[in-house]
Amino acid sequence: MKAFGIDISRWQGDFDMEKAAAEGVTFVIIKGGGGDDGLYVDGQFARNYHKAKALGLPVGCYWFSRALTVEAAEKEAVYFYENVLKGRQFELPVYMDVENRRQLSVGRRQLTNVVKAWCQALEKRGMVPGIYSSLSYFSTYLYDSELTTYPHWVASWARSCHFQPESCFGMWQFGGETNLLRSNKVAGVVCDQDYMLIDYPTRIKREGKNGFAPSGDAAPAPAEEVCQVSVPILRQGSRSGYVRTMQILLNAYNDAGLTADGIFGPATDKAVRSYQHSRGLVVDGIVGAATWAQLVK
Repeated sequence: MKAFGIDISRWQGDFDMEKAAAEGVTFVIIKGGGGDDGLYVDGQFARNYHKAKALGLPVGCYWFSRALTVEAAEKEAVYFYENVLKGRQFELPVYMDVENRRQLSVGRRQLTNVVKAWCQALEKRGMVPGIYSSLSYFSTYLYDSELTTYPHWVASWARSCHFQPESCFGMWQFGGETNLLRSNKVAGVVCDQDYMLIDYPTRIKREGKNGFAPSGDAAPAPAEEVCQVSVPILRQGSRSGYVRTMQILLNAYNDAGLTADGIFGPATDKAVRSYQHSRGLVVDGIVGAATWAQLVK
C-alpha cells in the first residue's frame, strides 16, 4: 500500500485539517511533545488530535527525544504515555524521533540501548512504539539489526527510498521543505509529508494496542457510579482550593508551569485561555461548566 499523509506540530500553527483532508491527506502523525526542552507536551497536540479524530483520519504520534541514558529514555517514555497517549486511541505507531545532535553523539551502543529502553517502556503500556530517523542515521548511529522488530519511519527526501528490511519499513517521510514528488505545502502550509507502506490501522486494532480493544472496538468502559459535583465559576481574582485544583489540572494537561497557590492571577488567566484554545472552547478566561468538564475528564 502507499497511503498519503502528513506529520505536523506547533510549527504549522492552527493547521487547517479539513482543507488537508480535502487535498487528499489520509492520515496524520502529530507531535505529542519532547524531551529537548525539559519534558513538554506540544502546544498544538490536543487541537490537532481532536481535529484529526473528528474527520476520521487515522492518527499517529511522535516524541522528539533527547534522552542520553536508559534512565532518561524510560522517564521520557513514561511522561509521553501519561501526558499524551493515555486515554486516547492511535491507529498508527507512536514514534521516538531520534535526531537530536547530543543524542547522536553518545555512541551506537549507548543510543541503541536508549532506543530499546524507550520502546520497551511503551510496549509494557500496551502501545506499538516505532522509531523515526533519517535513512543514513539508522545505519550510522544505531545497531539497527537489534531494532527491526519495531516499526521504522524513515526520512529520505528523495524520489524513492529503498530500506531494508522491508518488514519494518512502514512509513516513508519523502519530503518537507524540500519535496521532489509534489508541492511542499498542504493546506497552504509547508509541512513534512509521508507515505504509509504497511496497513498499521488494521494491525493495531486487531491486536488491541494503542488504546483499542482486540478486534478494533474501544475497550468497554468499566461500570461506574455516577455522582454530581457542583464546582464554582472561576475567573481572574478568584482565590480558593478550587483554583488550586484547576491549576494542578492545567499543569498536568497543558504543562502550564503554574504555581498551585489557589490564586487566579494573570499567569493563570493566560494558562486558562491557552487551554481553552487548545480544546476548542470559548476563549474567555472563565472556568465555567464547559472548561471544568474538559479539565476533569
